[in-house]
Amino acid sequence: MKRMISIVLSIVLVLSLMGCAGKKDENQKQDTPALAKTADTTKEDTKSEEITTIKLSYPVIMVVPSQDGTKQVEDSINSYLEQKGENVRLQLEPVDVANYNNQMDMALAGGEGVDIYCPFTGLTAAIATNQVLPLNDYLDNELKSTVSLMGEEWLKPSTYNGNVYAIPCYKGVVLEPYFICRKDIVDKLGFDMDSIKSVKDIEPLLTKVKENYPNMYPLVPTGGSAGGNTMMIDTAMNGIQGYKVDNFGYGASIVGDELKVQNYYNTDFFKEACKVAYDWNNKGLIMPDASLSSDMSTDLLGSEQAFSVITGYGYIPESVEATYKSRCNGFDFYAKSLNKYVLTSQSLAVNWSIAYTCKNPKAAAKVLNLLYNDEFVLNSVIFGIEGTDYVKNDDGTISYPEGLDMNTVPYTAALSCGIVGNMFKQYALRGNTDPKDVDYMLQNNKEGQYSAAFGFHLDATNLTSQCSAVDNVIQQYQYSLLCGEVDPDVVIPQFVAAMEAAGVNDIISEAQKQLDAWAAGNK
Repeated sequence: MKRMISIVLSIVLVLSLMGCAGKKDENQKQDTPALAKTADTTKEDTKSEEITTIKLSYPVIMVVPSQDGTKQVEDSINSYLEQKGENVRLQLEPVDVANYNNQMDMALAGGEGVDIYCPFTGLTAAIATNQVLPLNDYLDNELKSTVSLMGEEWLKPSTYNGNVYAIPCYKGVVLEPYFICRKDIVDKLGFDMDSIKSVKDIEPLLTKVKENYPNMYPLVPTGGSAGGNTMMIDTAMNGIQGYKVDNFGYGASIVGDELKVQNYYNTDFFKEACKVAYDWNNKGLIMPDASLSSDMSTDLLGSEQAFSVITGYGYIPESVEATYKSRCNGFDFYAKSLNKYVLTSQSLAVNWSIAYTCKNPKAAAKVLNLLYNDEFVLNSVIFGIEGTDYVKNDDGTISYPEGLDMNTVPYTAALSCGIVGNMFKQYALRGNTDPKDVDYMLQNNKEGQYSAAFGFHLDATNLTSQCSAVDNVIQQYQYSLLCGEVDPDVVIPQFVAAMEAAGVNDIISEAQKQLDAWAAGNK
């Protein structure tokens, strides 16, 4: 579980660093340094029929495959590509997610052979430091089917100065904040779950639980965060049925469809979320000292210390309920969606690029395309070899071979399924993913509502000291506010004053300037 938390924190790191890295808007006079990096197409054309081996460097979670197991999978994929008449081959480089950023940065800094990788430390930073190549020459050719698959709209967050530098991981990105609660208690209290339409509608139920089960926490945080917890009340109030906030990072945000940059922590949205949390905390509806708790919600729910939690999922309610039942001592649960997230640039922060060290970018683009469109190649990278690393079941799912698990098979990168390639072509691991969930996520992607600033990234490279100072202030104040532990009427003014002293107004002013230029260029 700690390793799972670490990957969540790694993804959060991607999102935060996106705000302090490098987009120079096309209406600004500065040129993006990476524009100087172009593929040597002359060399490629002369070698177009030669066999080219491309290294795929990908993060793996919890279990790093053995060298022998990786080599067997690599050989299997390459044999398949040879039979298909493809002129590319793969070299697989699975890297422990905890070491991935450092290993990739060190290799790129040393000019070592990195071909395809995931710029976890932020695409804008990778562009600013010339680590990735533009993909424009391949979008209508080697990558045409991938672009068609996800749509050109999804390329906007990785487009800078008219150049596309990455292909986003194609997965379910429209998550939902779910209110998850013990079914037996709800039924005993006779509460109508259909009455819950938004986060505020759960207060009457929490109040009943408090009255009838005084030794149980009515609402607890998801928990386990190294930096601090929130109750996700703010997340549930955001989204398409709420304020529709797009947070660019370090206090800069927009609310709704107006392209006016505001201090996220001084908006009516943030104030209302904190007031709801404070009111509930005063009424005893929230676990005391929730912001500092190291307990996981599943442990608290399974041990009957807690009644409910709000957390984000992309699955259908039935799958969320089954997940919590399996993790919480067999108790049955209700899962009620409270909203749906707005699609922002940060929704697509996990993406794949071709490194500047790649000697044949055209061949690398072909391999990228295979990861999104070729079922055999993709699932071999994720799950390994059929019969050795997994077996197919009659219901269409897969399982580990009898007597083996993820720790004992020669190869698996199963938990990288949300990072590598096209999630919708990946096999469903029995007990993990319901095929209905995949259809649901795909539908949500297609029907998702986009932020008015979708495609915009804040470039704060000239404000790094302000970013660092503001981030320190945010870490100091936000968790206790969002868990209702302090009075927002008293503390938010102190919070905002500290942010202003740290330089947040410089960041907001620069964000507004860049957003205006971005909007003018997208008319």
